[in-house]
Amino acid sequence: MPARLVVSSPKTISRERGEAAVVAAAVYGLSAVELELEEDPAARFLDQVRRQVEAMRLVDALSRELPNREYYHLHITELDLYFDGYNFCFGLAMDKSAVVSTYRLKHPRPERFIERLKKEVIHEVGHMLGLKHCPNPRCVMYFSNTILDTDMKGVEPCPRCRNLLMKWP
Repeated sequence: MPARLVVSSPKTISRERGEAAVVAAAVYGLSAVELELEEDPAARFLDQVRRQVEAMRLVDALSRELPNREYYHLHITELDLYFDGYNFCFGLAMDKSAVVSTYRLKHPRPERFIERLKKEVIHEVGHMLGLKHCPNPRCVMYFSNTILDTDMKGVEPCPRCRNLLMKWP
């Protein structure tokens, strides 16, 4: 049976949540289920001075919210994210929990926005499955320091990263 992924988001971004669930299932063969939330849990970790969510604290909290450890949890938020040493981040994963923010992925062309979202979802889910950053700038697991990095990379893991996934238990 494939690993299970819960994809959560506030109801205001249900389309993005749906796209994330579909792409994670397609690329990694996960069984994905969507969870619509009334409120965004990311708001609990909003730094009022920076006006950004402390991503590490959010991901840590998400990891404690799913009692069944056979599930992975990906949360999609509209709020801007950061973590120590960085001005912002597109997403962050730790163990079996991750978050992706749509805040910096916006683009006037909706198809470009959705492509960026898919890349960041695939990237963070890849981390949850054990992949590290890849030195290949075309690989979805390449570290995106800027939105241009995200635009340049592909939407799938490169052959090397795919091979590493095959060794995953």
